[in-house]
Amino acid sequence: MLSAFSLRLAVSGVSPVLDRVREDVALDAASIGVLAMVPTLGFALTGFLTAAAMRRVSLEALLSLASALAALGLIARAVSSAPVPFLGFSLLIMIGLGIGNVTLPPIIKKYFREHIAPLTAIYSMLLGLSTAAAPFFAVPLADAAGWRFSIGSWAVFSLAALVPWLLMWVSVRRDGARAASSVDPGAARAAVKPWQSPIGWGLVLLFVGTSSNTFSMFTWLPRVLVSYGFTEHQAGLMLSYYAILGIPVSLVVPLLVRRVTRTTGLGLTAVALYALGYLGLLLWTTAHWGPLDTVWVWITVFGFAQASFPLALTLINARTRTTAGAGALSGFGQGAGYLAGCIGPLIFGVLFTWGGSWWASFGYLWLMLLALTAGVVLTGRRRFLEDRRDLDRALQE
Repeated sequence: MLSAFSLRLAVSGVSPVLDRVREDVALDAASIGVLAMVPTLGFALTGFLTAAAMRRVSLEALLSLASALAALGLIARAVSSAPVPFLGFSLLIMIGLGIGNVTLPPIIKKYFREHIAPLTAIYSMLLGLSTAAAPFFAVPLADAAGWRFSIGSWAVFSLAALVPWLLMWVSVRRDGARAASSVDPGAARAAVKPWQSPIGWGLVLLFVGTSSNTFSMFTWLPRVLVSYGFTEHQAGLMLSYYAILGIPVSLVVPLLVRRVTRTTGLGLTAVALYALGYLGLLLWTTAHWGPLDTVWVWITVFGFAQASFPLALTLINARTRTTAGAGALSGFGQGAGYLAGCIGPLIFGVLFTWGGSWWASFGYLWLMLLALTAGVVLTGRRRFLEDRRDLDRALQE
């Protein structure tokens, strides 16, 4: 739970104080564009590397490394005074968080095989809670002690997560169970190759669609709202509200996945909410619905569409039989998915710069919803990655 809470604080905690960071660190427009890409790029790199490392290194050791790298990067970035080290340490942070992203689903399968759905629900909820907490407290912390303290203070949670995983790692090594922590007994027989399965490619498309949409909003939603006349403070509150909406869906979706035989309807509902919410944001942002600006309505609509993210996380365990299978699917799905999705925030901003209108930017996100739809369809039916018949069918196709 400590690990889950620490995995999004560094992602959403910079944008509310970005103007202050830009002045002190001399970040230009290109550097800000790169900064927007860093989270998904780091997640993509570690997706492939972590899946390979799981065959040689224990899950407990990987989670210890994840927490250590994130804490080190957060502290070092906070004291950086030039663009290159600031961006470099940002990438180091995301590499640490990316290792945690990939490793937590198989660790849940290893230790909580009979309670995967509720543990995944809590884990997903904490991801959403941390995503909302960082922008909510970023400006007050910066006002009180400066932006460096604001973006560096989140290291305390990574350090807190490091302690129990180090103890677990020592315990596993002492008991001589290191190999059992990384690969379960069925791994060799399973010969898990996610890229040969429609389930693997479906999960990739889920992460492509989800990461392109959510990370674009985390990066650009405040700027979109400011361009419509809202203040920076209001825009920051709306970003926090958007992130908060991911909490209830994160609790509900994993439990729903456990109860249904097909997840297609759930996924397509998220796609529809994304599309409708964006349309409302573009057309009726400054209209009023009673005493409220309708912008809150449309943020609520596409905020609930964040259900696509806990859906993707839950399917890692729901579509695999073994810890090794979950690890392989997690690494491949998140690695390839985030790699393709990492350019989403950059393209979103470039399209606005070229055209001067947000319609082109949101048009790109609507295009990414097609990828999300394909992923929903490919992963909708209840089947398992390790089943040889599924692999053989995929090869024939």
